[in-house]
Parts: sequence; C-alpha cells; structure tokens
Amino acid sequence: MQRRTLMATALAALAAAGAVTAAQAQTLVMWGPEQITEPLVAELWNGIKADFEAANPGVTVEFMPPTGNISDGAVQAAIQSNAGPDVMLTNSGVARVSTVVNAALVAPLTAAYAERGWDQQIYPWLYEELKSQRGGEIYEVPDGLDALGIWYHKDMFAENQWQIPGTYADFLTLMGQMKEKGINPIAIGPRTAGSAGHLFGNILQASSGTPVVGEALDGKLDWTDPSIALGAVRLRELVDAGYIDKEMAALDLDGAARLWFNKRAAMFVAGPWFTANARNAGYDLTNAGFAAMPSDIGAAMPTGGVGWSWMIPANSKQPELAMKWIDFILSQDVMKRRAENPASTMLYPRAIKDYNPPTQILAEIFSTASGGVGYNPSVYLPAGVVDTYFQVIQGLISAQITGEEGMAQIQAKMAEAQ
Repeated sequence: MQRRTLMATALAALAAAGAVTAAQAQTLVMWGPEQITEPLVAELWNGIKADFEAANPGVTVEFMPPTGNISDGAVQAAIQSNAGPDVMLTNSGVARVSTVVNAALVAPLTAAYAERGWDQQIYPWLYEELKSQRGGEIYEVPDGLDALGIWYHKDMFAENQWQIPGTYADFLTLMGQMKEKGINPIAIGPRTAGSAGHLFGNILQASSGTPVVGEALDGKLDWTDPSIALGAVRLRELVDAGYIDKEMAALDLDGAARLWFNKRAAMFVAGPWFTANARNAGYDLTNAGFAAMPSDIGAAMPTGGVGWSWMIPANSKQPELAMKWIDFILSQDVMKRRAENPASTMLYPRAIKDYNPPTQILAEIFSTASGGVGYNPSVYLPAGVVDTYFQVIQGLISAQITGEEGMAQIQAKMAEAQ
C-alpha cells in the first residue's frame, strides 16, 4: 500500500512537472537577419539563440529567414499573412518605419523604453532622435547604425601617391588625376536605390553641412534654396567632367561594387556593411581604407542614420517574449560579442567598452564616425518623397536633368508631403 502511495505521489509529481514544462514551453519566431544563410553570420546568431534559450528554459527561438525587407514589401506581406514573426530585424530609417507604422503593422514601444530601461541602453543622442519623430511615439529599437563614406584601395593610393585630401576643391583635383590614369574615380550603382543615395547624401553633406541638410529634411528649407541645391549641382558637374561615368546609370550596387573590387574604380561610397560584400567577392579587406568625403565648409563627416531596427508586429503571438529578446540583444555582453565577431558589419547603437573590431577597416569607420555622422536623406525623407529623390539621382547621373531641375522635383514632392 505504501509503495502504491509513493508511486502515485511520484507519478503526480512527474505529471505536475510535465504540466509546468508544457506551460513554460514557448516559441519565439524571429525574422532576420538577412544574411543568416552566410556561414559566419549563421554561426554567430545560432550561438546567440542558444544562449537566449539557455537563459530562458522552455523557450525555443525559431529563425524565419527573410525573403526581403520593408523596402520591397516582404515584411508587410509576412506580417499580414498572420503566420509571420513575433519579432523582426529589418532595414529601417524614418521613411521605411513610417510605411509599416502608417499601415498599423507594428506595435508602439515608447512605454517599453522607460519600463525596460532601453532609453539607458542606447546612445543618448539616438534616443533623442527617436523621440523627435512621430510626435514622440517610438516603434523601433535600433540595432545597427550606418556610417557612409569613401572606400578606397590602399595599394592603389600608395602606388600613385594619392591620399584623400582635406578640401572638396582638392578632391576634384584628385579625381582628375585618377581619370588621367584611365581609372574611374568613383563607382556608383544607382539602379540600387541605396547606392544612389549613399553617394548623393555624402555630396550633400560635404556641400551644405549637417544643419542645412537637416532643415531641408524637416521641410524648413526649400530644396531649391542654393544652400542645399549645391549638392545636386555638384553631382551633375562630376558627371559632366567624366569623374562619374554616366553609363553607370545602368549599374546596380553589385555591378558597381565589381568595378571597385576589380580596381577599375578608385573609390566607392558605402558603409560598414560593405565588409560582407567584400568577403563574398574575395576582396582583401586589409587593403581597404575609409574616409569621410572632403568638405570646404568644415570638418569632413560621414553620413548615416539608423539602418536596421527591431520591431514587434502588431499581431505578434509572443509580444512579451519579443521584448525579452530585445532586452537580451541590447545587453553589453551580447553587443560586445557581436561587435568583435568576424561577421560584424555595422556600428552598434550603444557604447561598447573594451572591444576590438574584427577588421582594420571597421576600426577606421568607427574612428571616422566617432565625432558624429550627418544625415543620409534616403532614410529620413518622408515616404512619399523617397522614390522621387532616387529618380532625381538617376536623372543626374545619366545627365538627363540639371541639379536645379532635380531639386525642384524633390521640393514639389516635399510640398505635397507637408
């Protein structure tokens, strides 16, 4: 009898334990990152996944490999399918985030910033930037920041005794020397909207400075004003001088990158993410240098902004677990682990103490951006203006419109958006 009682008690205990385990069992479906199929990236994220699961018994993280992002509508389709992710990492920026916010596809996270301490986990200037948008309501947690500037071949520059100069006037002289050598000074792939915006944003920053570009983006300054229109005029001048081959209007980012990797172009405007492109192309990253585009109006500065963010779909089945995942990702230990990993391809949204970048080029980008970054208009313009902005860049590079005409087109769309 006693043995039956003991056995019954043991079985009851096992059943109770099983019930607890079942109750604790949860699956978090995560969308991203886009490069999850790359071995280095997969190794890093599988390790992060395992650590999160170990810290949260009963939880399983399931990766949903992205089929695209907000820009091409893949994120929106995944959310609306009702079989989408619980938390997602995707390309961001004001215009892209506005697309999913206006469609009521993502949840507001403003309260979580204060309640979970996220406001203390990211750079103060970044938190202020987020609060300045959409009336103070925040829908994203930045994961990666961009710093866009000039990539160049160290051996080519050493062989020709070239260096990135301190002024834009001297920069024009340098490009003339490159053209005389039969080398394309700058490669660009404007059929990929981002590539077009990376170069043009750099020229705007070098020509007008951060305050002026910021006023134009806020609608406080007309894009036809000479103080901002100068950047478009200069881009067309580079085309007319042959420093940018107008035939490049037919190239996408991959095509332009191949020109640079094969040293048929001396310079290319890109961010830290370009390290992944270089690895895939077999390019020796120790030969890559980075610098901000020279300016005649003050210290040179790369452009940038929030490039990748975490968002929680409005129909997430695990919103609380999704926020716990973001807590984990924002932690010092995880950020440092990611920043030091060979798969690292970006700047991170918080200060990271005592870490060593995995490549010299990333160290150079971090150093160049340490004094701040200017605006990359591609991610700050209103959603209804972005397409026109990219079309204008395409028109300038193909020499179909003047700088003044291009800025007039952008201004017309800005007026509609206000």
